[in-house]
Amino acid sequence: MDELEDALSQLDLSYSNGLHSLQQGDSTEISGCISCMIKALSENGSEAARFILDHGVLPKLCPLLVPACKDVAKVAELVAELAKNEFVRLPSVEAGLVQPLVELMSCDQQAAVKQTCRALGNICFDNDPARDAVQSLGGLEKLLAFLQSLTTSQSQVEHSNMCAVGCGFLLNLTNTHESLQTKALSLGAVSVLEDILRQNFDDTSVCQMVLLCVGSLAESEAGKESLHGSKFAAELVRLMDTEVGSDLMETILELLATLAEHDGIKLQVVQAGAATSLLRLSCKSEDENERDGSVLSKAAADLIVQLLTGDESMKVLYDSGNGQVLKAVMSSWLPSEREHLQVAGVLAVGNFARNEENCVQLVAMGIVEPLLNLLHKHDGRLGAMNMQHGVLSALRNLAIPVANKPALLKAGVLSAVLGCLYVDMSPVQFKLLGTLRMLVDGQESTALQVGKDAAIVKRLVQLGGVMEHAGVMGEASRLLAAIIKHSRSEEVVSSVVSQGGMTHLVSMAISEHPVMQNEALIALTIAATVSPESAVESLTSAEVTAAIHRLLGDQNCDPHVQCNVMALVSSLLHSDVLYAEFGNKGVLDQVRQLCSHGNQLLSQNARMVQEKIQIRGS
Repeated sequence: MDELEDALSQLDLSYSNGLHSLQQGDSTEISGCISCMIKALSENGSEAARFILDHGVLPKLCPLLVPACKDVAKVAELVAELAKNEFVRLPSVEAGLVQPLVELMSCDQQAAVKQTCRALGNICFDNDPARDAVQSLGGLEKLLAFLQSLTTSQSQVEHSNMCAVGCGFLLNLTNTHESLQTKALSLGAVSVLEDILRQNFDDTSVCQMVLLCVGSLAESEAGKESLHGSKFAAELVRLMDTEVGSDLMETILELLATLAEHDGIKLQVVQAGAATSLLRLSCKSEDENERDGSVLSKAAADLIVQLLTGDESMKVLYDSGNGQVLKAVMSSWLPSEREHLQVAGVLAVGNFARNEENCVQLVAMGIVEPLLNLLHKHDGRLGAMNMQHGVLSALRNLAIPVANKPALLKAGVLSAVLGCLYVDMSPVQFKLLGTLRMLVDGQESTALQVGKDAAIVKRLVQLGGVMEHAGVMGEASRLLAAIIKHSRSEEVVSSVVSQGGMTHLVSMAISEHPVMQNEALIALTIAATVSPESAVESLTSAEVTAAIHRLLGDQNCDPHVQCNVMALVSSLLHSDVLYAEFGNKGVLDQVRQLCSHGNQLLSQNARMVQEKIQIRGS
């Protein structure tokens, strides 16, 4: 460190001799001082940086950061090396280094501009005061003008290196800084970065830096919109088709995943032909490099699944059942021994199965069997939640079309799904209950099979009381309502009553969702009709009168819901106990008042019930 101390003393001496001495004096001495400090930093790192900082060097560098200084590039390099250390960055701002550095961006000395970009980039790293200073001095405009100039002078010496350094500065300047990101977008940063990427496909370091910059800008919705208005996604797909290393490919896939959060960009990526490369990567052999193969394979498969979440992009990839992704899912992914491909496969099927036409076609193509095989294969396995959740999601979608229900039941879907009924994972339970509800819908024999099984009904009632997961609780109650509605069986009603399920249906009737309210009210009305004795006693203890009073008195309640309440009241008038409760708690008065309601259907239903009340009373 003695040599460094001598250099600092020499700099002090030159500084004390004045500005002219520094800029125009013995160039060899100044150059030697600067070189000595750079060498000390390379050898001793933060220790040397701390020594230089404590010696008060930073303010003394400001006069040297001008084009007139013969060693300006080397001085800027010194600042860049110093600013690699976090503790130097804020003092650099306080010492006034930002202004002369920003002004140097406009000089015609290529080496000085390069080192200036490095210096400002390092100073701005995770340093908002520096970023704000650069912004206030017009530094962003100067930087983008510099980058733009690089796109029109590709023959320039060290062109690729200059591009990488400039993009690095842009990244550190704008990263996580909302106002600078917004300004960069408005100044055309995306277009400039797109040009740089297109011109430097063969330079990994430049491509990597451009992608990092774009990834930072794409964090905001404005950034994604700006990228949607460009051809950047298509350029990424084109880059993906070239020979790139695994690290750069991983960055490409990560950026595409970020951009694909925008549905419009999903479609652009698909239309650019990304599926072919992604499928190739998804099947990348782990034998080539275990980490690289598995990481890229999973990232590619995950990206395909993400692209399928967009309606338009899914339609293009499905291609009326002829798409290469669907073929790969059925021939390679679902039968694969690699679990991430299996999971991606079932998620892809679930995304394809988002409209009736696709669902019917998928079932006809034989998609159910491989899904059931995976469900059986992962039954009871630790960590199988993603697989079970994915398979059940796909089966639920496939079970929605009426035409598919018989085929799924014949394939054994009901027994396979019921086999997962005791899985103790809420996400799986939620999808399982939804799948069962779709299978029961409109299928009397299935509703009877489920509803007559006391163990199944008992489990459904248990799940209907899972307060920790409202979704599971709601789906279990909806399934109880469904088996009553579609079976219309006294035996099924008695089973639900004996297991305590009527309480869940009454609670469901006063939920916040009109669809669920109607389902519950219809099931309660059927129960009171087909099994009046068992249902009435259970409904009384479940405080059905209070629920009815609440619904009829709610002025914001959907009139269709209140019409179903009227049907329930009508079905319970035969009970002396409930009829007395209706009178004592004001339900009979509510019915009479609703006879003059403005909604014609509701008032008509109310009058019909009122007539029955009058007959009952006489």
